[in-house]
Amino acid sequence: MTTTTTKKPHGKPEEETNLVDTIQSLIVAFALAMSVRSFVTEGFVIPTGSMAPTLMGQHMRLTSPATGFSYPADAGPAMEAARQLGRNYRNFGRALSDPMLSVDNPLAQIGNDDIMNQSSMGDRVLVLKYLYAFQDPQRWDVVVFKNPTDPNGDAANYIKRLVGLPSEQLLILDGDVFTAPLGADRSKFEIQRKPEHVQRAVWQEVHDSDFAPIDLAAIGKAWGRPWPGVPWETSGLNLGTKGNARAWSHEGDGPASLFWRWDVMPINDFASYNIWRDVPTSRRFPVSDVRVSMAIAADAPEKLATTYTLETRKRALVYSIAAGKATLRVERAREGSADVVEVLAEKSVEFNTPSQGIPFDVEFWHVDQRMSMWINGREIVQLDYAFASLEERLTASFNGRTLEDYLRTTQQPTAPKLEISFVGSPLTLHRVRVDRDLYYQPAMLNTDPRSQFVENGPAMSGFAFGTDFNAPANLQADQFMMCGDNSAASKDSRLWGRPSPLVTAILGEDAPFTVPRPLLLGKAWCVYFPAPVSPIQGTPKLMPDFGELRFIR
Repeated sequence: MTTTTTKKPHGKPEEETNLVDTIQSLIVAFALAMSVRSFVTEGFVIPTGSMAPTLMGQHMRLTSPATGFSYPADAGPAMEAARQLGRNYRNFGRALSDPMLSVDNPLAQIGNDDIMNQSSMGDRVLVLKYLYAFQDPQRWDVVVFKNPTDPNGDAANYIKRLVGLPSEQLLILDGDVFTAPLGADRSKFEIQRKPEHVQRAVWQEVHDSDFAPIDLAAIGKAWGRPWPGVPWETSGLNLGTKGNARAWSHEGDGPASLFWRWDVMPINDFASYNIWRDVPTSRRFPVSDVRVSMAIAADAPEKLATTYTLETRKRALVYSIAAGKATLRVERAREGSADVVEVLAEKSVEFNTPSQGIPFDVEFWHVDQRMSMWINGREIVQLDYAFASLEERLTASFNGRTLEDYLRTTQQPTAPKLEISFVGSPLTLHRVRVDRDLYYQPAMLNTDPRSQFVENGPAMSGFAFGTDFNAPANLQADQFMMCGDNSAASKDSRLWGRPSPLVTAILGEDAPFTVPRPLLLGKAWCVYFPAPVSPIQGTPKLMPDFGELRFIR
């Protein structure tokens, strides 16, 4: 291997980075990491997908032959089949779907043996072991801790996101987290909002117009029916002769609009990571906390008026950009067009109108009862809103159902409606994208011995911890509640049941579902060794995917 050199103005040669330098740097970094392992930080491997896609367990990266969209999928089901069926599992095929088109309509099949051979180990993370000796854990931290139900078992170390803090009541409602001080009445509950750095890390992609199918005939053949088109019903926009253009154009200054087609692509909490897990439709919950983003290039931006409306929870949340002003408005949803508009809250700010023909990025956020608008990566206006009570939030989220209906069985919230309109200028839209927030699912406790260890005592039944509207979770001093980002596939504080007798004996308390402070090991800090990839196709996966090195938010 040769090394080229270049001369700096002062004549000193400078070597370019090569493979040897990279390997040497990795060795030094590894040695440093090992030298402080016992004192400051320690590495842990992620075994399962309960925190996906924030952190990934053993998985396989799939690439759609239709659009080129790439995403990780949990390899756990293939491993489980191998253990249960032995050699017969090799004859079992699994669907390869494209989440940008449909998660329920496969384009091809892949065998369990290929999944096992091509899958990668989970992310390896560094954990700050003694951080919590100097500062209290913070809500939304990603924490490594001892499993309170089985602290000495094969899965003794768990990693989850901290959602509940000591000395508070906690209720999960329509995927959101509400808390109040211990002993306070129901009127004191407030929603807990995620900070921006956490929120940006947990957005999960629903659709991106950049991933448009090319061979429509191949999709029709695989599905047995034609591709229904993009999940937006469009008016006044040109999506190309086949409806699969990536840039959507509008001629003239008349109106144009987009309306989300729920029948084509529901916005729910199903994660593409769980593509090989059997998640029935009844366990896919509509999500109203969404981000809609796009790049807009307008011929006459000073004349362009853009309005995005999200109808959800008996509210119309209106975002508008017009005449150099950005406005957020909360209206009470109207039953009919003749009803009077009732504005509940409103906020406006002025901003500099973008230049002619220059694309500007717009993001419309609705998350944790907060509206915000971002232009070119900067938040320009924000508006929080609230409900008069938890009961009002419940009946608004589950429109048409009463509290008694909700308590009778696990309910799905009412699906949102999304509409975007433009008027005043010819324009082109690029990368029209929809993302959704985390959604913490409600559930009922499973009394099966495989779910709650019999040696820990009688199985507990009823609503999952923190999801019973009439009996919120109560966290005492030095008790924490943890949930997985992949809520549909996470065994966490909602579902644990009773702690191990060992934990009860040592700590002197029997606190089902919670993590006592002494079991906290530390805060997960960064992914230092992401799931490895093959340096050359067909060779073993030994090299970490350096593009996935990241801090954990």
